[in-house]
Amino acid sequence: MNLTIKQLRVFVAVFEARSFTVAAANLCMTQSAISKVCRQLEERVDCQLFDRSSRLLVPLDGAHALYRPALDILASVTVAERRLGSLKSMEQGRLNVTASTLIMYALVTPAVSKFHDDYPGVQLELFELPTIDGVEHILNGTVDLGLVSLIEPHPKIESEVIYESTVWVACAPSHPITSSGPLSLHSLLDYRHIGLRKIYGFEQGVDKIFHDLGKKPQAVNIDSGTLLSSLALARDGLGIVIIPSYIVGLARSLGLTALRVESDVIVHRLSLAHRVGAWLSPAARHFIEVLKRVIPPN
Repeated sequence: MNLTIKQLRVFVAVFEARSFTVAAANLCMTQSAISKVCRQLEERVDCQLFDRSSRLLVPLDGAHALYRPALDILASVTVAERRLGSLKSMEQGRLNVTASTLIMYALVTPAVSKFHDDYPGVQLELFELPTIDGVEHILNGTVDLGLVSLIEPHPKIESEVIYESTVWVACAPSHPITSSGPLSLHSLLDYRHIGLRKIYGFEQGVDKIFHDLGKKPQAVNIDSGTLLSSLALARDGLGIVIIPSYIVGLARSLGLTALRVESDVIVHRLSLAHRVGAWLSPAARHFIEVLKRVIPPN
């Protein structure tokens, strides 16, 4: 069974769009060409992949069985294409990097600035995504590198922890916590907290801290979508917000008071990650060196 890359790309586009018309538009092909490729693929695998009797195409069992392997194959092809492209000189390469918005702002952009000074001809594209989406982009070959929060090792991701954040608190300057003296983890239980939704690695780290203490703090009835929103709510006096050390400067620039908690507990670990087995281009290797050099101490 010899499947072609074109057939797999068309199949994935049709599977995801549930429409020949939409898939054709996405791939800049004609609808008839898309339909022909799908028929050829079905003949090759000797299996009907889609039910065409309704307005939207319905993937059959064979399509569901083929979809994930097709994604893996196309991801490997994308990585191979990027490898070949990176063999060009550092004067005209390309590098894609992912991190969440505030990690990008606080830790990655200083490295980007320095890297761009060294190699202005290398095209950089930054993908500001939460870890769950960033990991998916690493796996499918869309990005070369990511600075992500991995709670557990991933079998297809090679990672190295390069930043560990201690516990800080941000609040309005008038908040009572600012005059309470040295802060311990237990003392944080005396105040109302503004939290993040649990999809974020940082918030999972915060939850673990209080789980280990055996008690949860009183919470404001708001779980924000980003740390930036949490900072705005704290600035308005709604409560305190636990923050990673890499956004202390941002919190203070927004007019908040940032206080370090007297604890060696690590609330957030950030890992430099890439796909297992991926060959890193000269641009990617140099960017890693720059990133490690410019990331501040915890």
